[in-house]
Amino acid sequence: MNKGNTKSIIQSFVGGRLLKDLGSTLSLQIVARLIQLIGVFHVTRCLDSNNGESNQALAAAQYLQFILTFGLDIVAVRHLAAKSVSFNELVPSVFTLRLLIYGATSIFWCMGLFLSNLSADQNQLWLASILNFMALGMNFQWVFQGMQRMPKFSLIQALTSICIAGYFLIFFKPGISAGSDLWVMGTLQSMVTIGAWIYLKRSSNIKLINFNLIRQLFGFILEGMPNWVFGLLYNTLITFGMLSIGKLASAQKFPNHDDAYGTLARVAMATQFILAFGGSVIYTRIVVWRHERDNFFLRVNLVCFGVVLLGILCCSSFHFMHSWLFPLLLPNPIYQPGAPYLSLIIFGRFLGLASGILVWSLLAYRKDWDAVKCALLPVLVTVGLHFYWVPLHGLKAVVYLYFCGELMLFSFCLVAFMYLKREVTLKTS
Repeated sequence: MNKGNTKSIIQSFVGGRLLKDLGSTLSLQIVARLIQLIGVFHVTRCLDSNNGESNQALAAAQYLQFILTFGLDIVAVRHLAAKSVSFNELVPSVFTLRLLIYGATSIFWCMGLFLSNLSADQNQLWLASILNFMALGMNFQWVFQGMQRMPKFSLIQALTSICIAGYFLIFFKPGISAGSDLWVMGTLQSMVTIGAWIYLKRSSNIKLINFNLIRQLFGFILEGMPNWVFGLLYNTLITFGMLSIGKLASAQKFPNHDDAYGTLARVAMATQFILAFGGSVIYTRIVVWRHERDNFFLRVNLVCFGVVLLGILCCSSFHFMHSWLFPLLLPNPIYQPGAPYLSLIIFGRFLGLASGILVWSLLAYRKDWDAVKCALLPVLVTVGLHFYWVPLHGLKAVVYLYFCGELMLFSFCLVAFMYLKREVTLKTS
């Protein structure tokens, strides 16, 4: 592509809908996540030694929720953006199936807790985790994303995050039990989720629960299987460290490393929330570009380059700030081992967003299994190395394994994207 094409595309970005949607979506999320981080640090101080347990329960809920998505979110967004399936058929069918899956899983999970021999505090912790699991499972983001209305969804989510953080700051005091934060998050998110679905039902004049439409979803589930496998692999990459560090790193050799990494994981989660909203805007637009715009590959290259460059700038900033920022926000010495690795964790999330852009480029051309191939080796290698390196190096090993996994994934996705470009160019020449 020549410089003229690049310049014209950059100009279209500057004055186009993509940049406007990104600006409004991300500005809301940056404000909300900064406030959320203040709330998270306050919760961390209040939970103290219970912080690791609460983090692990939340990570388990998120991981199980990802397992049960079956790739339907991505399939639904792709069809809504391409307008290949009727909105009035797709939304009720996905909603009904999700309600059955997550409702049944929550019931079985509660039965398992009832039959287990856990303490009262542990039961409360895992019940709160179930509530968060249900709220995550019935999430409505995919509807707004497919309709290219992410700024409105961002506003809803930002206000929810601010309310949760405000509750933490006002009502939480040191010494709270594990799971207290999860009860607040799950309750408020459930209320918002219910309200949002009622709004979508009334504004779109659709019947949300419709068992007659579920049959057609079997085809969507088959279509979504590679996306489900990819999501499972990627979420293993970003959550395995949190789930394993307490079991693999000796508490005597690496005291409080699970708590320190738990704090890093919460910061990374807040960063990922911000970037995920930007990604949701970009991913949908990639599908639109595939069907409606020329210079598809140049557009993707420019956006991907911008994300990586922004990640480098943010990484550099946090690298120079961590020495005074961490002690200021978290004065307790048990969290300080994580301070030097803050920049790597955040840059890893930017690499994840860049990989997501390349993956959605593959999905736009229905190369879904190619994305799975890109993720398979990075996840298998990094997960396997956890069992060797984490007992030897603790927190440091978990951080570097996560970062190397993201870097490997991005590299493989970039190679797959280049092969796709070559294949498409040969077919059209």
